[in-house]
Amino acid sequence: MRVNNVCWQRGASVLQKKFNPKSQRPRGARMEEQVLEQVDRERIVELARHVADIVSITGEEKEIAEYLGSQFEKLGMQVSYQEVEEGRPNVIGTLKGTGGGATLMFCAHMDHFDNPQETVVEDNRIYGRGLVNMKAAFPCYIEAVSAIQKAGVKLKGDIIISGVVGEIEKAQIGRFQGKTYRGAGVGARYMMDHGVMADMCIIGEPTGLQLQIGNAGLVWARVSIDGKATKFVLAAAKVAQAIQDWERDYQRKYKHKFMLPTVQIGAIEGGNPFKPGTRPTTDMFVIVKTLPGTPPLAIQREIEAVCEKVRKRESDILDIRVDLYLSTDGYEISKSEYVVKAMERAHKTVFGKPVPYAKPIRYGITSDGSRIAAYGVPSITYGPGFGTHLVDPTETKALAEWDTPTGVRRGVGIENMVNCAKVYAVAAVDVCNKKRAEVAKS
Repeated sequence: MRVNNVCWQRGASVLQKKFNPKSQRPRGARMEEQVLEQVDRERIVELARHVADIVSITGEEKEIAEYLGSQFEKLGMQVSYQEVEEGRPNVIGTLKGTGGGATLMFCAHMDHFDNPQETVVEDNRIYGRGLVNMKAAFPCYIEAVSAIQKAGVKLKGDIIISGVVGEIEKAQIGRFQGKTYRGAGVGARYMMDHGVMADMCIIGEPTGLQLQIGNAGLVWARVSIDGKATKFVLAAAKVAQAIQDWERDYQRKYKHKFMLPTVQIGAIEGGNPFKPGTRPTTDMFVIVKTLPGTPPLAIQREIEAVCEKVRKRESDILDIRVDLYLSTDGYEISKSEYVVKAMERAHKTVFGKPVPYAKPIRYGITSDGSRIAAYGVPSITYGPGFGTHLVDPTETKALAEWDTPTGVRRGVGIENMVNCAKVYAVAAVDVCNKKRAEVAKS
């Protein structure tokens, strides 16, 4: 009887092991669980603190590039630097796979606007220079790769993390000259021009963990209005209103299923503050968001037509000139692209529900995706943080922070970053263990 009891216990143990629900999960699901368990919240905060403490205003990106390079080396990545111009290197980290798999790039820009801000962690949020746009992506990229490694997962394909200079929307014009104003994708363009390629790309711009499959392009125009010395400012205001009113016709003409093109008066500069009428010219800077494939010259001519109507009816206006000083095309990819499907699956794995797609107005916020996609690399945007047109449900303070005039008090939710790192890690395991032929563009 005693022997039979022992035999029964052993049999029960065997049955328990055999029917253990966890052991019966698909190998891929168990691998994902192991990776997710390795994502380190404290390490993400530490990395975020470090990148925020490094000032990397557009044109001054060298220090952060070298810091990121040192972190990539700790992951065993091959690190290289591209000197876009003196003191402005891109940094490229490559984790080599075992071979035969697809290559995934994580890309983020290192530059930010010059908004002084102390690095602070409070109320489950972290505040600091450039974190929202978009240095918060780097801790997520780095911790995603680290989690994969700590879980012992081998990848067939390569992972690239690229930090690029000069993405912030800036352009040289008038008195705004020098490397501080050489932005709008100069680093990403240089990176792609010089052979850093991948099968697909994830860009961690702030979307509140919504998925975006393209973005609008842009055309920046300077509209110069010469007027009579006594009323030239008021005359220019009428041109500004006419251009803003043109947005309605513009949006009716340029329709898209998920992008919303917009028109905005970005700045006005005119006259002299010390003597009215000594320079009776007003320069108005117009920002037009465009659908992919829209010729910049077509936008210039439409603005000219709007201005000409005002000039003809306003006797105080003597002349109007329209000059373009920056243009970037938009792009879009299909939801059938593998990078989209991988991100949909990864988000659902982490959150248990489908990924939300970005609203149409969010597509007006440009990114380096346009530069990268132009080389046949399908690119999506999905990242921590928030912007003017989106709020993650966990970001309860986002709207109030964004509405501050200086933009200084804008933070990123730590839980937001942790979840983002998890999604990146799951997507990377998926993509990099697929054969290249399986993810190739058709």
